[in-house]
Amino acid sequence: MSSMQNRASGQAMIESVFVIILTSLIFLALFQYANLFSSKIILTHAAARAARCRSVGFNKWMVMKSARVASIPAAGKRIIPAYTGIDPAITAALQNNRIDEIWDLALRSSTRSPGAMLEIGRIPDYMGSVNDPTAEQLLDYEYWETLSVDIDEDMTIDGKTPGQAVVNVRMRYPFLISLKALIKGELRNPDEGESMALKGYFKIENHYPLYIEDVNW
Repeated sequence: MSSMQNRASGQAMIESVFVIILTSLIFLALFQYANLFSSKIILTHAAARAARCRSVGFNKWMVMKSARVASIPAAGKRIIPAYTGIDPAITAALQNNRIDEIWDLALRSSTRSPGAMLEIGRIPDYMGSVNDPTAEQLLDYEYWETLSVDIDEDMTIDGKTPGQAVVNVRMRYPFLISLKALIKGELRNPDEGESMALKGYFKIENHYPLYIEDVNW
């Protein structure tokens, strides 16, 4: 009787392990999907900012800068200026192994992180830059080099009635985990180049032909 109970207990343990592994893989796949979905929403916002910029007559460089700044939450690691680490108060709490202090600090703090303050200070200068080489010395992010902005403008613009501008913002977004390996039941970092092309889309009326004669893009 005892032998049968041990055998049943061992079988239940093995089944539980398989269920836990399968559940974990499903959770990781859902986490990857949620991350891609949120990035797509951010790119849609970037397309809207770029469309608004173009609708009032700004040139291609200003439109590109607007899209880049709007895409910062999905642009990966900040390259310039370099990442300087987390808040000193949080570092001290971590060293003391006091998770409760970190949580209390997060709830009570009304100030932005040093990284956010640095970005807020650099963004106006970035938006005022005259060209790409100057701009990238002020602010640069990991995925900005893959970001592109395409604008399809109504060719019937006559300066009397607003035309339409369709804006597409595209960016290559690397996977957090290797989906190819995940399908096989493996968990590892993605291979080089394993990414997805994300696109944000927005359509807007072009108002600048009503008061600007030069419609050169």
